[in-house]
Amino acid sequence: MKKILLFLTFVLLLIGSAFAQSVKIGIVDMQRALNESKEGMEAKKEISKKAENMQNELKQLQQELDKLKSEIEKQSSFMSEEAKAEKEKVFQKKLRDFQNKYKEAQEELQQKDAELTKKIVQRLEKILQKIGEDEKYTIILEKNSGGIFYFDKTIDLTEILIKKANEETTKK
Repeated sequence: MKKILLFLTFVLLLIGSAFAQSVKIGIVDMQRALNESKEGMEAKKEISKKAENMQNELKQLQQELDKLKSEIEKQSSFMSEEAKAEKEKVFQKKLRDFQNKYKEAQEELQQKDAELTKKIVQRLEKILQKIGEDEKYTIILEKNSGGIFYFDKTIDLTEILIKKANEETTKK
């Protein structure tokens, strides 16, 4: 019985090692590739510029609100209740407009970021698929997917992915 178990263990080890030798695994950090590729950096710049423009626009509206509130506070003792109510009504409307504009700006930035990110990730996935096919990888896993706790850095394909993505971007 011991000999049979020992023999089966030996056979399983041989099969396992033969299988392991034919499996080629790669790991990639898509977030890093997204952030460090030329196209990803350009997208980040575009989003930042758009955010800055929106922020300047919102800052101007905020200053108008502050000015109106200051006027109301300074003049409130000299105004009738009707005039105060009217000024307060105008202030509340401008405040709602500001809040709506702020919310719209945030949504627009998030939408633009998601759109650009999706486009870049799709392109990176195609490049990664080509790397996998060309280099005969059995499987390529995403580093940040939550299931990988350790891997040998020699199987990290992130640099290769970034390099190939940058080469394609340069060709365009």
